Parts: sequence; structure tokens; C-alpha cells
Amino acid sequence: MHYGYNFEEVKQKVFSALSENYAGLSGIELASKTNINRMTLTKYLNLMLAQGLIRKKKLERLMYGTWTKMLPKLNFQ
Repeated sequence: MHYGYNFEEVKQKVFSALSENYAGLSGIELASKTNINRMTLTKYLNLMLAQGLIRKKKLERLMYGTWTKMLPKLNFQ
């Protein structure tokens, strides 16, 4: 079965899920909340990571990352 997701649609679903979870979510949790296959979602997450839209946190001794929405940079003067 082919769903044909587009990048903007996936990005909105991911940002919506992450906005409700400040600490971030694992790939499995994101897949569950967005109703997108985990492997498909991982491809889009890696694209967003490469573009600097999200970041991946590695947890010690665990083989999965947690995805968090990048916060805007603030300049204090």
C-alpha cells in the first residue's frame, strides 16, 4: 500500500507531535503519534535533521534517539 507522503505534510505532523512533548520523542513514539510507518518516518526525520529543523539526542546505552524540535536562536545584547 502506497501513501505518498510529501515532506511538508510529514514535517507538520512531526512538529505537532513534538510541540506536545518538550523533552522529545523516540522514533517509535513519533511513528505512533503521526500514524506514519517508522521506517518511512525515519527517512523524513533524517532529512529534517540534515536541514537543521530538528536534532537527534543520543541516549547512553540505548540504541534509539529522541527527536526534538529546534528552538529559534535568541540574541541577547
